[in-house]
Amino acid sequence: MKRLLATMAIAACPLAACVTAPEPCTQEWVEYKSDRILGEFASENRGLINDLRRMTDNEGELNTFATMRLMSRTDDLQNFADSFQNVVIPELELALVECGQSDQFAPALTGFLRDEGVDEEALQWVAPIIGLMQQMREDDVGNPPRAM
Repeated sequence: MKRLLATMAIAACPLAACVTAPEPCTQEWVEYKSDRILGEFASENRGLINDLRRMTDNEGELNTFATMRLMSRTDDLQNFADSFQNVVIPELELALVECGQSDQFAPALTGFLRDEGVDEEALQWVAPIIGLMQQMREDDVGNPPRAM
C-alpha cells in the first residue's frame, strides 16, 4: 500500500508543476519566468555573488581584503557579466517574444545583484569595472553594446 501511494505521489509531481505555472503572458507569468531564469543564474554563480556581498563590512564600508581578492578574479567577473548578457538577457527576451511584449522585463545586472543582497557600496565599486570589461570585450569582438 505504501509503495502504491509513493508511486502515485511521484507520478503526480509533473502534473503539479503544470498546475502551478501561471497562465502565459500575464504579469504573474512574467514574474514567474524572470524568477526562474534569474534564480537559475544565481544558483550557478552563488560563489561570486557571495564574494560580492562580502565586499563591504557591517558598516557598509568597502573591505580592502575582499576587494583585492575579487580583483584577482577578473576572469570570473568577465564570465559572470558575459553569462548575464549572453544567456540571461536573451532568455528573458525570448520569454517576452512569446507574448509580443518587450517592456515588461528590465533586466540589469546591478538590479539583479541588489536583489541578491549585494550592498550599494559594493555595487558602486564593481558595476563600472564590469561595464568597462564588457565594453572592452565588445570593442574587441565587434559586438554591439547592450545595456546592463
